[in-house]
Amino acid sequence: MSGEPRRRWTAVALGVVALLMLSACGSGSEPQTDAEGRETVKIRTDVYYSGAVLPLVAGVETGIFEKHDLNVELNEGKESATTIQTVGNGSDDIGYVDAGSLVQSAAQGIDVRMVAGMVQDSSLALYALEESGIASPEDLEGKTAGYTPGSAAERIFPAYAEAAGIDEASVQFRNVDIPTRTELFMAGQTDFTFGLLNVSGPNIGLKCDCDPIVMPYSEEGIHMLSSGIVAGSDFLEDRPETMERFLAALTEAVEWTNANTEEAVEAFYAYAPDSTVDRGVLAEQWGISMELAYTESTDGQPFGCMSKEDWTSTIELMETYGGVDEGRVAVEDIADNGFLPESCTDELGADS
Repeated sequence: MSGEPRRRWTAVALGVVALLMLSACGSGSEPQTDAEGRETVKIRTDVYYSGAVLPLVAGVETGIFEKHDLNVELNEGKESATTIQTVGNGSDDIGYVDAGSLVQSAAQGIDVRMVAGMVQDSSLALYALEESGIASPEDLEGKTAGYTPGSAAERIFPAYAEAAGIDEASVQFRNVDIPTRTELFMAGQTDFTFGLLNVSGPNIGLKCDCDPIVMPYSEEGIHMLSSGIVAGSDFLEDRPETMERFLAALTEAVEWTNANTEEAVEAFYAYAPDSTVDRGVLAEQWGISMELAYTESTDGQPFGCMSKEDWTSTIELMETYGGVDEGRVAVEDIADNGFLPESCTDELGADS
């Protein structure tokens, strides 16, 4: 082949590549839609579906999100930190995660913000069975527990131990994942376990057919925001109206779930028929979640509103006990009330 034809074919090939690249860029900037023209939004929970996310699951199954022209693709997660990563890199649009993990991820440079608090008052707790001999925090010394690295309750345990006046070093830990942590505890191979009031508590009570000993972190003055809805800054900048519609739909789903909890539970199992969560536990998990939906700072405000005071306290806990460098994360970096359907007392995100 002569030089001229070779150059002509090269130019054509480069032109085709450039055209394909432009086409790909154009298609990537446009939101996907379903057959009915509803905008597709990919959402991932922190872990398996539970009563804590009942409105999300029931909202999809009952068509509440569709009413707001949203085609919600809801998937289970593995842990909050992983969900934050997938939201941050755009693999998912929105996530449900815990606040402590968000602070740690933000310190590592992941640009994700919480746009609605769902379970705000601290849900961190320790659980023991009566036969363990544990009745108060001081009884934890010399005892054993399963330990899941990255889990919020374990991460802040040093703060709990200090506040309760116990020797953290005397407690023995076994590194395990969350399911194994619970299995070891129920089998009597550990003396106590970590958990969340709105998720772990009802499950433990069902499995032991008893009223377990419960030691909430809040009783020792440890107040840390629990869980909420997050999105990446790119998503919020590119699709703000989508975020607003989603939160309006979620607020409606929460109100509907509160008014129709039994129907919401049925909708949950229609969407997730393979779920192993007990029906009674599911409703109890949601009920406790709503009891923890507000803090003293947000009491009386619309659903989802967050306060700067609560976030400041959470960040300080993570700086002291969670390995986050002091001053590395500011409230404005990770919290934004600006997309909620109703105004909040704290105008978080107003300058974003």
